[in-house]
Amino acid sequence: MDKAEQVANVDNKAPATGWLRFEGSRLEEERGACFVTLHRPELAEPALTKALGQATSARRRGSVLVDLATVGAQHGDVDQLVMRGAAAVDSARQTASVGYLGRKLTDLRENLVPFLDDRHVRHLESQIKDVVTASGPTP
Repeated sequence: MDKAEQVANVDNKAPATGWLRFEGSRLEEERGACFVTLHRPELAEPALTKALGQATSARRRGSVLVDLATVGAQHGDVDQLVMRGAAAVDSARQTASVGYLGRKLTDLRENLVPFLDDRHVRHLESQIKDVVTASGPTP
């Protein structure tokens, strides 16, 4: 990620080499997602919060929201899990990329299991199931 950040210093007139169309706008998004995968929510959350303010499409916003919901699960913060997860479901409903967000939401469902005693988490699980089912099977 540190090496990728060097693209921010590249002049816009630089020739396209191996970084075609990559200008660094997704670095925080990718950094946060990596830390989520590594189960490092304390490092993921600041990057994802910053990325949420930079997300320019419903698809990207939904992806960041799923990661923030996962951070909530990793912290054991049911409120964050439900709030961010519900917002991600809303984003999935707004976008034509329900397949991509559907896969991410399906992965989020695995993180809901320890919290299924909470009725709000059960409702979120139901909403995710509805979105994923409505989008059809995902590869």
